[in-house]
Amino acid sequence: MLLRTRCPALTAPRVVSGPTLLTGICFCATCGGAMTLRTGKSGRYRYYTCSTKARQGETGCKGRTVPMEKLDSVVAEHIEQRLLQPKRLEQILSAVLHRRKERAERRTAHIAELRKRASEAEAKLKRLYDAIENGVADVSDPLLKARVTELQSTRDQARADAERAEGALDRAGPSITPQALKTFASQARRRMRTESGGYRRDHLRALAQRVEVDAKEVRIMGSKSVLLRTLVAASSAKTAGFGVPSFVPKWRARNDSNVRPSDS
Repeated sequence: MLLRTRCPALTAPRVVSGPTLLTGICFCATCGGAMTLRTGKSGRYRYYTCSTKARQGETGCKGRTVPMEKLDSVVAEHIEQRLLQPKRLEQILSAVLHRRKERAERRTAHIAELRKRASEAEAKLKRLYDAIENGVADVSDPLLKARVTELQSTRDQARADAERAEGALDRAGPSITPQALKTFASQARRRMRTESGGYRRDHLRALAQRVEVDAKEVRIMGSKSVLLRTLVAASSAKTAGFGVPSFVPKWRARNDSNVRPSDS
């Protein structure tokens, strides 16, 4: 994902649900150290600051200190306003969705072939049974017994393989349509917010798993596969809309979301 905003003018910061929205996923781009919460003026002001700089001073790292509410708003509002748009989601996930569709089509064709194989074996068995009943075939013939056993094995194996393939197809979840993207984007924007207008940590982290603070920009990173799993969960009839899957918060292909915060 590559999202850019060069304008530092942001809407007013909002209170988030929890002590810090980005704790555990926010890092200094200079040294890689975690950005931790610091307070000033007896707790009146709160900041994210590079933990290396906090421990060692500028000899350890010259990383930035950013007002907490400002960084929270930059990240959350950028995700809400730029990422959670149907066309943007389709653009980001186009290659993944295409591969997913191709896999589903291959599995569907494979299932049809397995069902056809089972049906053909069943038809051949019926013809053999009819021949035996009509006295055309000798039931004691060893070759006939072997053929019946072979056809039964082919039929049963094809049916079992088809059921497993159908189960795998079901577990992959529903197909992702333009309407599903639109619904997901709308639900995700709504469910990210608390009743008071702030942002929910778990829902934001289903969309972005790492935030790096540099001197002049903030890089918001997230996994396309995690985004897709979240989307599939939201599209499934078994979930209440916006899924929050568990994940390993570590990725950054070159396709990042980049936003530029105003200076602290």
